[in-house]
Amino acid sequence: MDLYFVLSALFSFVISLIFTKFMIKKMVNYKYGYDLHKVDKIKVAEMGGLSAVIISSVTMLFFNPALSLSIFLSGFVGVIDDISRLNSKEKIVLTFLIGFPVAFFLKLNILLSILLILGIFVSSNLTNMLAGFNGLEIGMGVLLCLFMAAVCLINGDIFGFKVLILFSAAYLGLLYYNRYPAKVFPGDTGTLPIGAFLATIAVWRGFIPELFILMIPFVVDALLKQFTAGVTKKDTVFTPTKLKNGKLCVEGGYLSLPRMILMKKAMEEYKIVLVLWAIEAFFGILSILYTKYFGFNIF
Repeated sequence: MDLYFVLSALFSFVISLIFTKFMIKKMVNYKYGYDLHKVDKIKVAEMGGLSAVIISSVTMLFFNPALSLSIFLSGFVGVIDDISRLNSKEKIVLTFLIGFPVAFFLKLNILLSILLILGIFVSSNLTNMLAGFNGLEIGMGVLLCLFMAAVCLINGDIFGFKVLILFSAAYLGLLYYNRYPAKVFPGDTGTLPIGAFLATIAVWRGFIPELFILMIPFVVDALLKQFTAGVTKKDTVFTPTKLKNGKLCVEGGYLSLPRMILMKKAMEEYKIVLVLWAIEAFFGILSILYTKYFGFNIF
């Protein structure tokens, strides 16, 4: 592993730390939300994902502009949603359109182009939906990228490994401030690009089955929401997670993966996040086992 790459990853992480801290100071009085899972409703800066999106987009320009485009366009949709609150149909249309220019610049054949368009659409929305707790979505995103990087490394794809590590480095800087207790929320600005970038890598580099395995917790979460409330209607039947004696618990309402766990056992916010990270790590290990012993490039 060359020194230039290591220094680049370290640089991305440090710049992300600095930029995210700057974003917190600017956004806390302009674009903010309240941390509902605390006794005191704390004001927290939003759209912190903008720092990781800008840094990773610029970084990817040195590898392949199409990767930068995937991150930038999905991040741009996230910015629009965070500012103006897109309705479900608008978000579906915009995230569906992201894949067209990305597929064009990657010069993929028709089949792979279709898979990429659908992959970005589905994956970006999935990484946007499994959220709501300090450090959850960004931590899950970093785990997704690190395990996909391991998949690339096992298969000798050094290019894929490097871009995934650099992307992770930018998001680790964001995670430092988003972890419990969060000083910033990523917003859709930060969550949509995770799935879009992963889908781009998976389709382009030939690791679609591995991505599917990695995304199983997200698929389960989406299906639970769909069957108990409807993914696009869950906010209208929202039953908040309650805080009792410092622990989060769920009493009725729609289901999601974290809500289902909390319905079985109340726990502190950071613990439910650790449980979900552990679940993702389990499927990450499965993806590595698959690619090592059973994987093959279907395209």
